[in-house]
Amino acid sequence: MTLSSCVFIEPSREINEQEDESRTREDYLFILVALVPCIMAFFLWENISLALATFIDEHGAVGRAVDGREFANSLIRPTITGVVVPVISIALATLLSNTVNILRERQVNLRSLINKEACDLRLLRRAIFGMFGTRQHAGRRSRALTLMISYVDQLDRECHQGAIDILEELELSGGIATNELDRLSSMLHGVEGAAASRQGSVGAADGIIGRLNEYRSERVALLLTDFPDLHWVVLIALSVSICLTFLLESNQALNQYLNSIQLRSLFALLVGVFSATATLCLDLVDPFTGSFSIVSASAQVGDLRLCLQEDIREANAEAGEISSRTMNALRDLFQPIVSDGERGTEKSEEKSSGAYEEVGKLGSPTPTRYSMLSTIYFHLLTGPFGSQVRALGDLFAWVATIITKRIRWVLNWRR
Repeated sequence: MTLSSCVFIEPSREINEQEDESRTREDYLFILVALVPCIMAFFLWENISLALATFIDEHGAVGRAVDGREFANSLIRPTITGVVVPVISIALATLLSNTVNILRERQVNLRSLINKEACDLRLLRRAIFGMFGTRQHAGRRSRALTLMISYVDQLDRECHQGAIDILEELELSGGIATNELDRLSSMLHGVEGAAASRQGSVGAADGIIGRLNEYRSERVALLLTDFPDLHWVVLIALSVSICLTFLLESNQALNQYLNSIQLRSLFALLVGVFSATATLCLDLVDPFTGSFSIVSASAQVGDLRLCLQEDIREANAEAGEISSRTMNALRDLFQPIVSDGERGTEKSEEKSSGAYEEVGKLGSPTPTRYSMLSTIYFHLLTGPFGSQVRALGDLFAWVATIITKRIRWVLNWRR
C-alpha cells in the first residue's frame, strides 16, 4: 500500500467510524421514541377506557328509552368491525406502504446517483489529464481542476445534513442549475479545447459533463420532491381513528370491570405499532440522517477532493517552472481579454463581466471574446496543421522551462 493510499484511507476510516457511532446513538433514540408511547398506553389504558365509557354513558344515547347495551351489540359494534375498521385499515395500509416504499426508493436512487457522479468525476479527471497533461497546458490543467474541485465541494455540501434547505434556498434564488461545470464546458469549446493535446479527450470530457448535469438534475429533483403536510396529517388521522375504533369496540362493562390485561396489552401493542411506524417514516424523510442515512456514499467525494488538490499543486509547480514573463507574454498574445486565466477564473470573469456591462453605452467598444492573434491561433489549432502547432507548443514549453532553470541557476550562483 502506497503512502498516498494511506493518506486517503485513514481520514475515510475515521469518518466512517464517527458515522457508525452517530448512527448507533440515533438508533437508540428512535427505539426509545417508539417505546415511550407504547409504555404510556399500557399504563394509561384504564384511565382512557373509563373516561371513554363515562363519556358514552352520558352522551351516547339521545333518549333514555333506548337500551344502550342492546343498541351497541346489535348495531354499533357490527358496523365498526364490518365497515369502519376495514375501510380505515385499507386506506392506512395503502398510504403507509406507498410512503415507505417511495422514501426508501428515493434513498436508493440518491445513493446510486452519488456513486455515478463520483465515478464520472474520476473519469473527468482523467480526461482533463488527457487534454491538458503536457507541460504547455499546465496552467490550463490547474484551471480546469480548480473548476472541478469547486463542483466536488458543491456535491459534498449537497450530500450532508441540511442539503435540502440549501437546495431550497438555491431554488428560490433561481440558481439551482448553477455549477462550475458550465465554466469548464466553456473551456472545452474555446481556444483551450482547440489547443488540447488530445481532441478525443475533449469529446469524452464534454460527454461526461453532460452526464454529470443529468445526474445532478435527477438528484436535486429527488431531494426537493417530498410529501406535503396534508399527507402526514391524513396518516396521523387514520392512525388515531384505528385507536378510537379499538376503544369503542372494547368498551364493554365486563371488560371495564375486570380491567382485562389482554385489552391493556393489545392497546399498548397497537399504539406501539403506530409510534414505530411514525419513527420509521421520520427516519426516512431526510436521506442524510438516521439509521437509513446515505452520508457514507459521499465519503468517496472527500477522497476525490484530496486527489484533485494534489493534482492542482503539481500543475501549479509545473507551470511555475516557466518564467512569469514568458507566461504573461503568451497570455497577452493569445488571450488578451481573459488575462490571468491560467492562474484562475475570478479575475477573468470580473474583467469579462465588466466588459459586457459596458455594452450599450454610448461610444463603448463592442467586447470580443478572441483577439486577432488568438483567432488565428484557434484556426491553426483546428486546421490541418493542428497537431504540428500543438507539438511546437510543447517544444516551446520545454525549451522555456530549461532556459528558465538555467537563468535561475546562474542568478543563484552569482548570489
